Amino acid sequence: MRTVMIVLCCAVLAVPALADAKDEPSHDEMMQAWEQAAKVGPEHARLAKSAGKWKATVKSWMDPAGEPMVSEGSEESEMIFDGRFLQSRFKGSMMGQPFEGRGTMGYDNVKKKYVGTWLDSMGTGIMSYEGDWDAQQNSIICHGTFMDAATGQEQKCRLVSRFVDDDHHVFEMWGPDMSGKDAKWMEISYTRAK
Repeated sequence: MRTVMIVLCCAVLAVPALADAKDEPSHDEMMQAWEQAAKVGPEHARLAKSAGKWKATVKSWMDPAGEPMVSEGSEESEMIFDGRFLQSRFKGSMMGQPFEGRGTMGYDNVKKKYVGTWLDSMGTGIMSYEGDWDAQQNSIICHGTFMDAATGQEQKCRLVSRFVDDDHHVFEMWGPDMSGKDAKWMEISYTRAK
C-alpha cells in the first residue's frame, strides 16, 4: 500500500511539471529571444556618443548651501563587446587626493533599462544603477544604490547624464542632504579633448 501511495504522489506531482513543459518556449524561440537580447540598437548608439577622450571639471558639495570644491580630471571612454557597453576610466583628484574610477554602462534589451556600475579608489564597494532616457531633458536618468561608509547603511542616489552636444555632456549626482532633502552632490562638466 505504501508503494502505491508513493507512486500516486509522484504521478500527481509530475502532472504540473509536464504541463509547465508544454508552456516552455521551443529551442528556436529561445534562440530568437537571446538574439534579440544581444542586439545593438539606438540606445547603445546613444551611449557611443560618449566614447573618446574628455577633459572634466568636477564640482562637489559637502554642504549644498556652501561653495563647491572644484577639481580637474580626465576621462577616456570606449565601447566594448561590439558596441554593447560604454567603459569609462576617470582620473583626477578628490578632496586633495588622487582619485581614479571605472564605470561600465549599457542598455539591457530585456529589462528595457540603461544599467551600470561604478567603482573607484575612494572605497571598496560597487555602485549599481539603472534608469531611462528622458527625451525632454535629453538625459539618461538613473537611480542607484551604494553602501554609505559613514552610516553603514545602503544609500540611494539619482544619476543624471545630460547630453549638451557631441562635444559636451554633464553628469550630476543627487541624493539626500543632512535633513533628507534632495540635493546635488556632484556635477562633472565634460568637454571633448582635441
